[in-house]
Amino acid sequence: MTAWTRSASCRITGEKPGSSIRFIGVPKTIDNDLEGTDHTPGFGSAAKYIGTTIKEIVRDSLVYDMRSVTIVEIMGRNAGWLTAAAALAKSDDCEGADLLYLPEVDFDPDRFVEKVKQLQEKKGNIVIAVSEGIRTRDGVYVCELQETLGPQDAFGHKILTGTARYLASLLSQRLGIKARAIELSTLQRCSSHMVSRMDITEAYQVGGAAVCAAEEGPAPAKWLDFLAFRKTPINALPSCMIFTKLPIKRKKFPAIGLMRKETALPKKCCPICAR
Repeated sequence: MTAWTRSASCRITGEKPGSSIRFIGVPKTIDNDLEGTDHTPGFGSAAKYIGTTIKEIVRDSLVYDMRSVTIVEIMGRNAGWLTAAAALAKSDDCEGADLLYLPEVDFDPDRFVEKVKQLQEKKGNIVIAVSEGIRTRDGVYVCELQETLGPQDAFGHKILTGTARYLASLLSQRLGIKARAIELSTLQRCSSHMVSRMDITEAYQVGGAAVCAAEEGPAPAKWLDFLAFRKTPINALPSCMIFTKLPIKRKKFPAIGLMRKETALPKKCCPICAR
């Protein structure tokens, strides 16, 4: 028994049709994009790291009098849950990120530049959070506008990098302002010093449920089960459910209306699993 991503699970099932081995799929993605789940173990810790880091970047930008724009690139090829977690930075002592850009909404470079120009008339330092997978209306990744994507990952996807660098360069050229790019990269998924308490609890919970499902369940006709957390009332642990069909749809971030306004999300949009 192990924890797999959706693609890895599908590959194993294809290689062993009719196998008597019982497979228990345990969700673990920080992307939080598995259909049928409220959230997955790993997302809360990554969201906590992102919210904390964005807040520290915002506070640091206030130290200097020089006008500047900081663009933070966050993981998320097709779903914007991690970038939306930047909203956690907003509190009584911090304004949070000024703009958020998610893959769920088409990105317009010209509109982006104009929006930053308008913001600079109101404040000196701007912090922007962008998903690595934002695309133009034509479906082109923003990072491809500057450079050709290089190698592929284990799932055959092109490795996305350079979105923040491209946008920082675009602002410098168009507006003549100081702009810098910060790519959180693997730090957002490996910073165990910021692991959320609920992530730890739920990881043990789903692991225990997986063992029980493997030991107690009958020899299955449908031999692949998938454990997932379903939404429950606030401040209550989600229940661990068993699905006999592997989720194949990607769960998108739902707040499309807020994204079209290009404003920072309210903190209430973020789940309690990041605490």
